[in-house]
Amino acid sequence: RKDSVDVFNHVTIAKSLSTSLKNILQTIILFFVFTSCQAQGVDGIWMSYQNYTIDINSPYTSGNEGVLIDFDNQTIGNIYSDSITQIKIDLKKSKLLIKTDTLKIDFKVFDKDSIEIDFGQNRKHVFHPLNLNHKLNTNKRRIKDFLVKNKFEKINGEIDIEFSDEIFFQDTIFENPIKKNALINKSWNDEGYWLIKEIEQNFFLIFTLDQTADNNIFQIISIDDCRMELLQLQEPEFKNAKITELKTCL
Repeated sequence: RKDSVDVFNHVTIAKSLSTSLKNILQTIILFFVFTSCQAQGVDGIWMSYQNYTIDINSPYTSGNEGVLIDFDNQTIGNIYSDSITQIKIDLKKSKLLIKTDTLKIDFKVFDKDSIEIDFGQNRKHVFHPLNLNHKLNTNKRRIKDFLVKNKFEKINGEIDIEFSDEIFFQDTIFENPIKKNALINKSWNDEGYWLIKEIEQNFFLIFTLDQTADNNIFQIISIDDCRMELLQLQEPEFKNAKITELKTCL
């Protein structure tokens, strides 16, 4: 039987992860066996994606992917925002503290490549270490220009999308502080959203194909004048946006 070390922590959250980062991080307390995590090689930046439902027979809330934990710099954030919150670690007490509250949640590490946290809502958040060895000599503005100014081949040969420079209409209606751009799905006559996230000169593309579809999360591997190479991290439930590149129609 392969030996394993379980790492248990307690996290408290004042509000759901579906709210903005500011609300997410209002009250959190995480008890964390830090030395055990170090022994398992838990370092770098980890992102939650490919979350799963705990009990399919009970109500659950999908989404909420893209939570970021930086174990080296001891911060927590979200892929939808550039804001981060510093976390103080007390090694003697095995305690990681932002603010105190009462809700306690288990934290477990599996085989150095997966961390599971139950934040409630009948969903298990699964964190994976990010490979940040794909640094690009570009910036968010250039990537946005590439997406907005070009027309791309249809996804899977059937879904025609357009990356708009306009604000996603729901962010305007609900006065969300973090504004995303609109993604026009011409094939479905619907609108989703898209955004770019930068992490240590690595860039990530996030988009939805309509208002209710799962997030597609891609790491941008390379980009030139006519092609963006992508590594898909968050695979959609219905697998209708499985792509490895965005290629302009020449």
